[in-house]
Amino acid sequence: MQKEALELFRALLRIDTTNPPGNEYDAAVLLADTLAADGFEPKLIDAGPRRTNLVVRLKGTGKKPPLLLTAHLDVVPAEPSRWKHPPFGAVIDDGWLYGRGTVDMKNMAAMSATVLRVLKREGKLLERDVIFAAVADEEAGCALGSQYLVDHHPEEVRAEYALGEIGGFTLQMGSARLYPIQVAQKGMVWMKARVEGTPGHGSMPREDNAVVGLAAALAKLVPDALPVHPTPALASFLEGMAATQPFLTRTLLPLLLQPKLADRVLGLFPDRSTARAMSAVLRNTATPTVLRAGSKTNVIPSHAEAEIDGRSLPGQRVEDVLREVQEVLGPKVTLEVLRSLEPVEASHATPMFQVLCDAIRRMDPAGVPVPYLIPGFTDAAAFARLGTTYYGFAPIVFPPTPKVAFSELFHGDDERIPVEGFERGLGALLDAVRTWCA
Repeated sequence: MQKEALELFRALLRIDTTNPPGNEYDAAVLLADTLAADGFEPKLIDAGPRRTNLVVRLKGTGKKPPLLLTAHLDVVPAEPSRWKHPPFGAVIDDGWLYGRGTVDMKNMAAMSATVLRVLKREGKLLERDVIFAAVADEEAGCALGSQYLVDHHPEEVRAEYALGEIGGFTLQMGSARLYPIQVAQKGMVWMKARVEGTPGHGSMPREDNAVVGLAAALAKLVPDALPVHPTPALASFLEGMAATQPFLTRTLLPLLLQPKLADRVLGLFPDRSTARAMSAVLRNTATPTVLRAGSKTNVIPSHAEAEIDGRSLPGQRVEDVLREVQEVLGPKVTLEVLRSLEPVEASHATPMFQVLCDAIRRMDPAGVPVPYLIPGFTDAAAFARLGTTYYGFAPIVFPPTPKVAFSELFHGDDERIPVEGFERGLGALLDAVRTWCA
């Protein structure tokens, strides 16, 4: 099982599905051919030229509602010159598999396909259908992937529960090994900021230079610029984390839920990557990512624009994010919403969540599963519209050394996954699916 899964995983990594343009067709066909070899009848559903989604179903008795396994096939761009190994080379080095998509999230695609193959070979009739959807376009907002399936083919993916990214990975906190399981995710508020100015010759500096005005405004969008809003999902995560920590840490963690103290407590975190991740789930966030202004070096442009990646906490609306960002940027900046997705939140007091916790404990007897709020968005935003309860559960075991922060691998240089950790995670996913559906 592990060997087949690793071979499929590496083959998927070698297919460049950078979005834009996406071009997920070849990856979807590879999965379809692999599953067809085991007697499945996969469906390829195109949302555009070479923007292909795959849906396949292992039929059960239908006594209970289906379970959906889901993964997106597209990946974000990579700069090869900044990588130790080629981003699409699928190189194994010292026990680590390098490649764009190793944790975001072709690992889950390979694991899900393998779980279906194993269950079919076992030949036991399950009480639930198990559906696997490998989708396009998640990295650009899901329109040609999960949203397309939900809008145009809802019965193909309708399920009681769904398992996808992000969750089930090792989070080392002191001597404790936590395994966050996503129960909530932030919404998306992508926006455009614009500043108007007076055009003129570059040799004659102006006090109303649009480029300078926009730059000065964007400089105010520091990581802690927006206010803290504690949420129930974060409170549950901190409660589970605190129970594993020594007295001082156990005492400090609940203080993160107090808006006036939160940033001061974050400043005490020795691990800055953990502090960044924690800060991002305490507040709505707004990160400038794209700048546009001018066309000639010697011409002051009439306007300057920036695209801002905004994220909204559960319980917060698009209007709330816009208001907070506008207050930081000031009145000279106009904001326009480009794209938005609602936050998603699910209860962790369910039988399915308990099954996931038990699978984590069997995978790592010293591991502590905890509910988790993630700072990004996933395909959960689409599938939740069908009434599906979505949990992030794509298990990975990270070794204690060398210490690699899971949150830093997402969209980062040298994205990689421990081979042994991938194989153990595959076992945990199979365990959870088998237990829930048998």
